[in-house]
Amino acid sequence: MDLKCRRVWFQVLNELPRFLPFLLSVCIYFVLAPQSSCPLWIKALLKCLPNLFLCTYIWAPGINMYTQAKARKLLAGLLFSAAGDIFRTLSTQLYHLHSVSMFGLAYVCYIWMFGLKPVNLLAGLYLAIIGAVYLLFLTRCLWDQNSFQWAAFIYIGAGGTMAWRACAGILFIQSWSWLKLSAAIGGLLLVVSDFTYTVSAWCFPVSNSTMIAATYYTGQMLIALSAVNPQKLVGRNKR
Repeated sequence: MDLKCRRVWFQVLNELPRFLPFLLSVCIYFVLAPQSSCPLWIKALLKCLPNLFLCTYIWAPGINMYTQAKARKLLAGLLFSAAGDIFRTLSTQLYHLHSVSMFGLAYVCYIWMFGLKPVNLLAGLYLAIIGAVYLLFLTRCLWDQNSFQWAAFIYIGAGGTMAWRACAGILFIQSWSWLKLSAAIGGLLLVVSDFTYTVSAWCFPVSNSTMIAATYYTGQMLIALSAVNPQKLVGRNKR
């Protein structure tokens, strides 16, 4: 293992203790939420709690919320995601549009956080082709859901744009960094989680709901890791 890889692993190990509250809350969600005796409001709380703990990661020592713009955008995205978790857990027809709106706003915050440089149109075209196939597939499931169809398409467009901006710094580019790789994997995992959930909700049931939650929380954690990193650790990784 070369010196650079050792520094990267040292950086990851230094970050893990700050993620412990998040990881513990995810474990508690997987254990308690599937229980049929668990009240609905408890499930909603357990669902949004990991994202709230990721917000505490942003406030950790070494991060200045007033000078680091990415931290503020990430915080807004996590809070919108937590609100979306609550509405989605309530799982009534009334709240479908509410949850889609909250998660859509979270995607907008992440797009804003990732920025527009580099543009990387080739990566955008590649992901747009995959998104078009997904839309054609989903259209058949939402054919009779006229009131929800257009909102779903706008939401999918926001998710696809977020994935493009997350991958723009690494896809089809020779030079990359571990932070950009973390952003790319995190953004793609969020899209995979949303794809699986949407198919399960509107097309046919997906029995493995654990996979939906696992990809969702892993994606959020990797995005948080890529966007907010103590300057000392970044500097150590560059040297």
